[in-house]
Amino acid sequence: MTARPLWRSSNPAMPAAALAFGVAAVLGVGIARAAGQASPPPAYASAAANVDSIVDKVIDRNPGLHSYKATAHLDLRQVSFPYLHPVLDGHAYVSAPGYTTFDYPHTPFYLKGITKFQGAFGDASRWLRCYDITVAPKSDGYALHMVPKIEGEIAYVDVLLGLEGTIDHVEWRYRENMKDYISLAQTYSTVDGHNIVTSQASDVALHHIRAKGTQTFSDFEFNVPVPTPSPTPSDPAHACDN
Repeated sequence: MTARPLWRSSNPAMPAAALAFGVAAVLGVGIARAAGQASPPPAYASAAANVDSIVDKVIDRNPGLHSYKATAHLDLRQVSFPYLHPVLDGHAYVSAPGYTTFDYPHTPFYLKGITKFQGAFGDASRWLRCYDITVAPKSDGYALHMVPKIEGEIAYVDVLLGLEGTIDHVEWRYRENMKDYISLAQTYSTVDGHNIVTSQASDVALHHIRAKGTQTFSDFEFNVPVPTPSPTPSDPAHACDN
């Protein structure tokens, strides 16, 4: 289910990929279903009705919004040795039903090759297919505990939703070491009638590396052509990989 980086790196010093994973994973949530977008297959309709309705709130938040482009400013700060602090500027491209591509064309030398990231976790219409989901009501929204149906790198994902379907907080926990995690908090604003993410704060603890990041978005362009993301593998066993 993880966001798919378009690079491979052996550099363990800065978990920039992990930060970008969290950011790319959920930014696209809350744009309208594309015209003709298929509903989840009937085999997955056995989930509790309240889960279905909550997921629908996430999917249908912004009627009429099918894509957008934004300027992205990402500030990463490693709080463990070697205390790197890259600042990346680029663009975010989001398309229905929830795919995100980040492009950071100018990265420092120690992040050479880390320029593009893709994520599809933002396609909430896949959640019932990819996860076993339990819901706990909160006074200001819902807490979703999401366990991947296919065992992989991620042990589970905890999501805090607002009452209107905003994704306020996400935390991914890793199977290899349950102390490893990525967390992402999001702030929403209404821009040209669309309620979208305008800032994010990330926290990463992976393999004895600790890092924090903030990202802001501006200069939005709505319902414009955006890059087409790489397709999800056709093999059903890998349909939730990215």
